[in-house]
Amino acid sequence: MRLSLSSASAAFLAVSATAAMADPGTVKFDIVREKRSPGSINLFKHRHRHRLAKRATNVSDTVQAILDNYDYLYYANVSIGSPGQALRLQIDTGSSDIWVQSGENEVCQESDDPCAETGIFEPEDSSTFSEISSNFYIAYGDGSYARGAYAYETFDIGGAAVENLTIAVATDANATDGIMGIGYPSNEAIVSVYGSAYQYKNLPDLLVEQGFIQSRAYSLWLNDLEASTGSILFGGVDRTKYSGNLVELPLDLYTGESEPTEFFVTLEGVGYTDIDGSENEMVSSLGEPVLLDSGTSFSYVPIGVLRAITNAISASYSSELGYYVQSCTVTSVNASIDYYFDGVTIKVPLNEILYPATTTSGRQLTFTNGQPVCLLTVNSNADIGVSILGDTFLRSAYVVYDLDNHVIALAQTIFNETESDIVAIGTGTTAIPGVTATASDARVTVTSTALTNVVATEVILTDSSVIPVAASGSVSDSEVGSGSSTSSSSSTGSTTTSGAAGTGRIDGRNRALLGACVAITLAFSGGLIIFGL
Repeated sequence: MRLSLSSASAAFLAVSATAAMADPGTVKFDIVREKRSPGSINLFKHRHRHRLAKRATNVSDTVQAILDNYDYLYYANVSIGSPGQALRLQIDTGSSDIWVQSGENEVCQESDDPCAETGIFEPEDSSTFSEISSNFYIAYGDGSYARGAYAYETFDIGGAAVENLTIAVATDANATDGIMGIGYPSNEAIVSVYGSAYQYKNLPDLLVEQGFIQSRAYSLWLNDLEASTGSILFGGVDRTKYSGNLVELPLDLYTGESEPTEFFVTLEGVGYTDIDGSENEMVSSLGEPVLLDSGTSFSYVPIGVLRAITNAISASYSSELGYYVQSCTVTSVNASIDYYFDGVTIKVPLNEILYPATTTSGRQLTFTNGQPVCLLTVNSNADIGVSILGDTFLRSAYVVYDLDNHVIALAQTIFNETESDIVAIGTGTTAIPGVTATASDARVTVTSTALTNVVATEVILTDSSVIPVAASGSVSDSEVGSGSSTSSSSSTGSTTTSGAAGTGRIDGRNRALLGACVAITLAFSGGLIIFGL
């Protein structure tokens, strides 16, 4: 599952696999941020496969590698094959397959060379490439897809050279970048089509089997929106990167499952900490399963939660943009939206959930009073079918994904920490170092609605057009439609859309949002701005 944001005037984080591993056991990806020049397309993207179908460390048993957030899409620079071919793959905790682009893909052969930034893989140039079958196919809710062949290949990440890893090479795709899914093998695309008997060992599995890490667990530290460093650490925990205790939460299950296949945990409530430091609980007894997905930039919550958040920050719905908006001046306020889990609260600063709205030439959109427009990156879950806490949440959390014990461990992140204190994650039920267990291991059942199609709407503004001043007020029923989401019994409200997903090229900066997707194009003399909601 991927829902991603691209911002024209924002800097991008580049996943760089310059990290090497001094000792076996850690694989770490650090995050490096670079500035993008004006002119790229501003687009919020969502991609979802529905369940239908650092530097070297001296800690053994961990693997740490550099991450790169390119236009808010987190990438890993990896090396595949013998000799190694350098590629940049999107990191996705919401899916489980690794697939790469082939030069045979017609999309990659277009004149503007759209696959150059993330790279293509040429099997004939690798002596270790061994094709398994030609039945790879994966499709996403935005209309993007990839098909090609499964193969065994050497895969180097953060200095850990994994041998005979199953990857897929896409010879036909309408997306321009590959994916590094690191979820459960039971969520692999082939399992959806052919059943569990065809499940294969993916990257977390082989990192353990080949002795790089002790258990199928990794820690995610994305750091703040403006940060220049961050990491994913396979097989370890960095104790300098979070405050308080890591609290262990059991993973929720889909109806009929005996073991989890995705990273859902139960959100108990939502609150607001104001500028005076006063904590105000806004939504309680929620019991909402939420997916912690690194491949999703925004967050998608029940309408009651959305209403509480928009009330707290006095955001209003802009029919011109199709987003909830507020002045960017509020991002300087020391306040936060607080997410309550069993035993731990994650506070998300306002500057992590309000993004500047700019044109591709770098022009900042403004309200009629001259204040800069920011878009709220928390939306209704109605047409997604499930609730998702994406990167706008994950940057404020230190998250340990433990696939062996079917738990998530959460703590409040410490932004911009440069020191490291890495401890390996061992084996057994108490594998995560320093973790605090919750009082209850109760799970919530995850249900989901069928996904709706994508609809696109255009709004054209003249050079003199401005956005009306945002006024205080809550989300109205007319802004979110009617009906209900069934991601849990506590979800209410819906956004109703219709239409069909378009065809054509879908690259890392040009993906439509699944379900409640409304793409809005704003034409200015200074450039073109495209939003997707």
